[in-house]
Amino acid sequence: ILNRCVVLRKKTMEENKIIVTVVTPSYNRAKQLPNLYKSLICQSTLDFIWLIVDDGSTDGTENVIRDFIEEEKISIEYYKKNNGGKHTALNLAIEKAQTELFFIVDSDDYLTVDAIEVILNDWKKYKELELCGISYLRGFSSKEVIGDEFPQDYMINNFAEIRVNQHIKGDKAEVWATKYLKLLRFPVFPNEFFLVESYLWLQISQMADMLFVNKIIYITEYLKGGLTESGRRLRILCPQGGMSFSLLAMDKKYRLVDRLKNAILYVTYSKFAHKSFVDVIRNDFKCLTLCAYPLGTIVYFFWKKRYLDDKKV
Repeated sequence: ILNRCVVLRKKTMEENKIIVTVVTPSYNRAKQLPNLYKSLICQSTLDFIWLIVDDGSTDGTENVIRDFIEEEKISIEYYKKNNGGKHTALNLAIEKAQTELFFIVDSDDYLTVDAIEVILNDWKKYKELELCGISYLRGFSSKEVIGDEFPQDYMINNFAEIRVNQHIKGDKAEVWATKYLKLLRFPVFPNEFFLVESYLWLQISQMADMLFVNKIIYITEYLKGGLTESGRRLRILCPQGGMSFSLLAMDKKYRLVDRLKNAILYVTYSKFAHKSFVDVIRNDFKCLTLCAYPLGTIVYFFWKKRYLDDKKV
């Protein structure tokens, strides 16, 4: 539910030809947001809109953003909604974004000084190819890459092929073509506050290829208490979301070993969601699910004991 909307100096697309929206979902990150803000106002080009979705923060985030707005250094759109999880904040951002490109930058991270300029230059060169977006590298610093580099620089390929089948590891900086995002939304399940973003990315990869660039434009700091650290327990507490993603990843376009792994996870999450055996196997991959069922059940009992501390879920 959208509670309030604050918009400052929203430039018209026709007048300014802004094509990038930097999207920041935020929940109780008032202390971290200034670092991201500083990196945005120091960009080599300010031709972008910063769209912030406040997912029900209670730490004074709204006042921090209001101070940014009053400085009038960059174009800012601010929306506040009831807390529902990052995926619900992204759903709202997808609805509101009006530019060609949609670039998610988390509230506790920041950009290199040339990030927007690099994106604009690359998009200008390649946009006629109708790509679904551009994937850059993230780093712990401007020189230390998180995970793997891509097999080739300025390579055009399928997102799922590169990230799943070729197992290119580590968080990346994906800039998405908004028109593809507008066709999709994250599903929302009652009392669940998490769903992996790849749920949408795998679906978009079926529509168009992506440009992969071996350049760090995004610096990540993994904070204590963040989504990355919360890890497995958070996924267990949001089992229907886990089921939804695992079902997508069981598709025959992926390697058999990965399909089987996700089938096991699908069964495991279904147990946490209290699904019956009949409900679990009622999908397009019945044989795979049946094969995975015994292992998925074992994983369920192991995770329940390890992560939930004997709490009933």
